[in-house]
Amino acid sequence: MSPGVLVAALLAESGLCGPVTPEAVSDSLAAAPYVEVAEAEQAAGDTETALIAWREVLRREPSHARARAALKSLCQDADSPEEEEAAAAALLSGLSLFERGEDEAAATAFHEALAAPELVDTASFFLGVLALREGRASEAGRFFDAAVASSDAALARRAGELRLQAAREGRVTLSVRLGSEYDSNVDLAPDGTYRQGGSADGVGTGLAELRLRPWGERGLQARVFGQYRGHLRIHDFDLAGAGGTLGWAHVGPALRLSAEYGFDFLALGGAPYLSAHRLQVAARAPVGPVVLEASAAVRREDFRDELYAGYSGWRSVARLDAEWSPAEPLTLSAGWSGGLLRAYELALGYLEHGPRAELRLRPRPGLRVVGEVGYTLRGYQTFDSPLGARREDGYFDAGAAVEWDVAANWSLQASLGWRGAASNIPELSYGRFTGGLGLVWSRGLF
Repeated sequence: MSPGVLVAALLAESGLCGPVTPEAVSDSLAAAPYVEVAEAEQAAGDTETALIAWREVLRREPSHARARAALKSLCQDADSPEEEEAAAAALLSGLSLFERGEDEAAATAFHEALAAPELVDTASFFLGVLALREGRASEAGRFFDAAVASSDAALARRAGELRLQAAREGRVTLSVRLGSEYDSNVDLAPDGTYRQGGSADGVGTGLAELRLRPWGERGLQARVFGQYRGHLRIHDFDLAGAGGTLGWAHVGPALRLSAEYGFDFLALGGAPYLSAHRLQVAARAPVGPVVLEASAAVRREDFRDELYAGYSGWRSVARLDAEWSPAEPLTLSAGWSGGLLRAYELALGYLEHGPRAELRLRPRPGLRVVGEVGYTLRGYQTFDSPLGARREDGYFDAGAAVEWDVAANWSLQASLGWRGAASNIPELSYGRFTGGLGLVWSRGLF
């Protein structure tokens, strides 16, 4: 290692114990020669040269644990009490500004807190959160690289999760999913009613989605997608579709609001099947120890297939959930949802509602488990002459899904689901089992 390289590094620094600006890409091989120099100079008692070398290690590999520990140890005596107090005050100020939603001022304060080595992990974590919120995923990933080596296990864990998220997000994001499923009852009407002749089949699935978020979580939100479901045997039920959404999101200190318009077009068995327009609004805010989330949507559905034309009409849905996290990796939620279908064929219109509960668990970074149960009571609005009754149905739904991040941009998904339907028309009662596996690739393009 040339001494001139270390001298140049020293001249480029604003201070040996100041913040380290990481390079665009972490490179452990490039950091290795500096590790040798740092260890040799520290052992020889040359603190200044060791500091320069350790800083070069962190520049190339921000998560290097020995470099961070050495920098903290060597700078501990050099830092004056006034500097330490100023950095700590900057961190506290940044946290307060962050909670109030003043992101620009918070970022300035967190950058000041980077001057104290013992605060680098915490300040880096929140700088990563701010960058991710604004859609600067690449920059967020570099900050999370620094935070993931924290001695605070909870902070390191969360930084690891967000680092994976940052690798898959950006202002422009592309996702592709390929999978297979098993469906024990393919032949169902649009409202989930069992049709005589229903049978089991295997399904191959594909989905591609392009998402645009110019200002991150705030402001304009748009996406376009295409999907395909091909059956092994019952090709009359092969489903192809495309659509898109356009919306706006507001992220305040506590309240989050969003509004969205969406359009979907589906073809069934190669023939036009459904076109639908949708409007949706949603809000999310903390209330004491829980977070409340509410949404409402109205959807205009036009079924092109003559067999299902009577289901065309207006569908409205609303939902309210309360979410609680008793521990960092666990989230529980419970709520109520309802829906109203006003169909062209009056006997097909219904009002439904019922409770639901959900459990979300993150056993470790990159692994997510979700379980959900719910019950829906549905009452049809008018007497159905062909059936000789006014239908009343009940549906018990249960499902579980596991998602495992196997690489920076790749995930494996597995899911199981069950629906038990009971009806006052005995032949319309049924059970339905579904299960599937999928491979997902996601990446932020910009």
